[in-house]
Amino acid sequence: MNKSILFVDDEPEILDILSELFSSDNYDLFTATKVEDALKIIEKNDVDFVLSDLKLPDSSGISFLEQVRNIHPDAVRVLTSGYLDVGFGCISEDKLSGTLLVSKPWDLEILKQLVAEKIGA
Repeated sequence: MNKSILFVDDEPEILDILSELFSSDNYDLFTATKVEDALKIIEKNDVDFVLSDLKLPDSSGISFLEQVRNIHPDAVRVLTSGYLDVGFGCISEDKLSGTLLVSKPWDLEILKQLVAEKIGA
């Protein structure tokens, strides 16, 4: 059974880049531009890895990832933003929530490595 990834960002171009980046790997890929749509996806699918932008039109990425943790506690949760105090290409972890933090712009190779490391290639 394939591992699944959900990308949530209000910019469709970013979702296209991420989908293209992982399209040749054996993942089931889901995308959403709003939390409302993302929640529908995670309620219907067993999602292994969720990457969400901090600022979304209908909620914050922080609150969304808390909901993900309640629905799929084992899912890897990654919060991303250009406003995070994380250096380029660096990944840090919020110890309280277990959410990983990655700043924009991403190093796409590091993002691919992170996914492979956390849920397998």
